[in-house]
Amino acid sequence: MTALMAPTAARDGAPGPSSRGPGRRPAWWRLLVCIAIVVAALGWIAVRGLTGSFVYYLTPTDVRVDHKAQVDQRIRLGGYVVPGTVHRRAGALRFVVTDGQTSMAVRSTGPVPEMFRAGQGVVLEGALLEDGRFHSDTLLVKHDGTYRAPTDVTLPGRK
Repeated sequence: MTALMAPTAARDGAPGPSSRGPGRRPAWWRLLVCIAIVVAALGWIAVRGLTGSFVYYLTPTDVRVDHKAQVDQRIRLGGYVVPGTVHRRAGALRFVVTDGQTSMAVRSTGPVPEMFRAGQGVVLEGALLEDGRFHSDTLLVKHDGTYRAPTDVTLPGRK
């Protein structure tokens, strides 16, 4: 009769102390692995996202003196527009940019932002030509981010 009786834990349906095999890990270990995978994935996404959003540009000194750009190599050139050098001719805008040490002639054929003016900081995308002039197809204006509403605009419905 004693051979037919099972232990109490097995009769109640609860697992006994030997039901957890030597190869099974506790639930907290699986949770820790999942958290580590999520953190690693988020870190990878953050690093990939940040490296794609950095905007690097060379200055006229980098291009002319330090020779960090080759002819016909596509680069970004940053500097300030020299006052008195802005001329519009035959669908192109010609001006000179400087970084305070070196100046470089620019010919831009892309759209010109409304905020463009002499003395303004600009970032140009294009290539250095063999004649030493920078040919740009994209002109970006650097500004301080301060918004000033236009004063001479009449709102609809007002006189």
